[in-house]
Amino acid sequence: MAAEQTSKHPFRPGTGFVPEHLAGRESEQALIKEALAAICDERESRNGPLLDGAPQPLKIVGPRGVGKTALLTWAEREIKPLKADVVRLAHSPDADSKEELSKFLRKLTDIPGFDWESAEAQVFKYINLARHWQPGQPPLEDFEEILRERLRVRPLMLLMDEVMHYDPKTLSMILQQSQILMSQEWPLALVLAGTPALNVHLKKVDATFINRTENIYINDLDPAATRDALSKPFADRGVAVSDEALELMLSWADNYPYFTQIVGRKVWDAKKGAAKVDLALVQSVEQAVQKRRDEFYASIFEMISDDFLLDHAMKAVAAIEAVPEPLAPEQVCARMAEGTDLDEQRISEIYNKLLDAGLFWQPSPRRVYAAIPSFFNYFKTEYKRLRS
Repeated sequence: MAAEQTSKHPFRPGTGFVPEHLAGRESEQALIKEALAAICDERESRNGPLLDGAPQPLKIVGPRGVGKTALLTWAEREIKPLKADVVRLAHSPDADSKEELSKFLRKLTDIPGFDWESAEAQVFKYINLARHWQPGQPPLEDFEEILRERLRVRPLMLLMDEVMHYDPKTLSMILQQSQILMSQEWPLALVLAGTPALNVHLKKVDATFINRTENIYINDLDPAATRDALSKPFADRGVAVSDEALELMLSWADNYPYFTQIVGRKVWDAKKGAAKVDLALVQSVEQAVQKRRDEFYASIFEMISDDFLLDHAMKAVAAIEAVPEPLAPEQVCARMAEGTDLDEQRISEIYNKLLDAGLFWQPSPRRVYAAIPSFFNYFKTEYKRLRS
């Protein structure tokens, strides 16, 4: 009991929170660790480029609620014990791009104990501008020299979240100038994260090296990982979970990371110090879990409705459910185009919007399937209610 009282909550549903047990993301964590190891590797000289080169950028792509931001938070924690730094950016749709960029530059200049006045005159000029920039002043669009000086001092991992919302000009500048330094083997690691709209957005950006970077697709968890994510936090605290209780929890989690944390949180709060979780206890939180799931479903449905895409989405749902094997994207598009006079480009735009909303998921060029299978039932019910 004492251990439970003094430890943080083991289940943490919500944007960016890292659960105590981050299950099912071992391969993604390994790639981030490789990038960290690379930038902390031997240099050609004390303050020079890396001997074996900078790591390739990483792109983490997935629908909402699968743990992209949690992975970035985990990466941020991994850096702390190392002789490296992290700068993290999270852009929002309504943010002023100039101000956001200047906040980024101020973060770059924030190295405790470093005497920036010893930097070369031109670099010092950029540093002072970055430190003291205020809204209304001319934008700062060149940070290569600031970043290079930063990398002379310590390796750096740059984490960029919600990349699909960045102003294309600002994003292009950040990516291009980062690429120059990585190509010169400076100790810089770049990790981008976003929904599937990330790749669509990057096509507007003049930074082709990023388009060639391999995507790290994350979506639902393997059933074994879901079981582990739900059971291990209880077991670690000496709380037994009956087989029947765990099976019911698994059915509600739907192998979706966000739902997994919701289920675990509700059950944990309901046990109130009990040493065992049984079926009756889990059943007691069913309504609370379903309420949270429905709120998440409603947010996706609303996005689709606001874009006037409900009819197209219904066609996609019917097409995906009609066959046992995953469809190819062009098959889904063909079904959505039936009975319309929309051209191929417009249908492609609709497909990408539904993909980004999380109606379905495309983990490879030839496979499309339901991102959250249980959402299809919710969608059909709401669609029928609105159209009746």
